[in-house]
Amino acid sequence: MKLKSAIKLTVAAFAVLSIAAPALAAAQSEDGLYIAILGAPAAGKSRQGKRISNSFGIPRFDLGDVLQDLVEEASKKGSQSASARHKRSAASAQRYQRAREALEKLKAGELVSDDSLNAIVASVVLSAEASNGFVLDGYPMTVAQAEFLDSILDTQGITSLKVLYLNIPDEESLKRMSERNRADYKRGFGEERLRSFRTMIGPIFDYYGDKTVIEIDATRSEQAIANEISSLLQDQKPLM
Repeated sequence: MKLKSAIKLTVAAFAVLSIAAPALAAAQSEDGLYIAILGAPAAGKSRQGKRISNSFGIPRFDLGDVLQDLVEEASKKGSQSASARHKRSAASAQRYQRAREALEKLKAGELVSDDSLNAIVASVVLSAEASNGFVLDGYPMTVAQAEFLDSILDTQGITSLKVLYLNIPDEESLKRMSERNRADYKRGFGEERLRSFRTMIGPIFDYYGDKTVIEIDATRSEQAIANEISSLLQDQKPLM
């Protein structure tokens, strides 16, 4: 009870602080489409998330991308004159430092604190851009994050969150990661990411239950997966 109260207070604080910023604290539409896409590494979350975003005209938020934007913004400000940098508030400087640290952890496949990710999620979910819905890529991944997201939606009167789980076997996940042949996928990195994911996803399933989590076979072609998602969301306009 105390946890949920604290979460609601945090959400309320974000809304109050956002009054001065027109892009934040927008009223969400009850008829909007609110989706969280989960899945093992290389399950295809980004591709399907982009399809949904393009088809329904709602933003897709990949926390890694959001963090990258914050870091780049901080870098630009850091290149300003010494007097300009001095004017930056301590809170702003701390925000960007946390963003840098969180981004580095994400790139290294390490866990990022719930507080860091929740703060970022609140800023995008309560934005005017997300007033008609959103696609969250890879969030929530802990029960605390799920509770936080539910509380944000609850303050907006939203009860229609859809959690899509793109399911692939561990062997397929590792195969796809190795085929990417990226520099940050060094030996053993994929296995560690997969172990971390499997540890976290179980409690998430228990939290949401079968009524909220929609499991999708992601071993098929990208188009076949998109077709199934289109069918699941048949009350909305079809995915292209």
